[in-house]
Amino acid sequence: MVGVAIGRKVDLRLYNSYHHLRNDLVNMFAKDNNAYDNGGEYGIFYQDKVGDWLLAGDVPWQTFMESVQRIEIVRNGWDLK
Repeated sequence: MVGVAIGRKVDLRLYNSYHHLRNDLVNMFAKDNNAYDNGGEYGIFYQDKVGDWLLAGDVPWQTFMESVQRIEIVRNGWDLK
């Protein structure tokens, strides 16, 4: 169901890279996990402390960990809210 918010907290301290975080998020929420394996159909965006939406992976992991407030999984080709 596109556009339906799912409120779930994720302990980011359990992860040490974008790769592991992305894999777990896709496994938790994506309906067709094969789509991820066959070309990275899902993108991960995050909202920082000032409210800007950014692509996860564009900043070093530690910077991401210090600034992330909210995470959104987006199917490639779909617009962010």
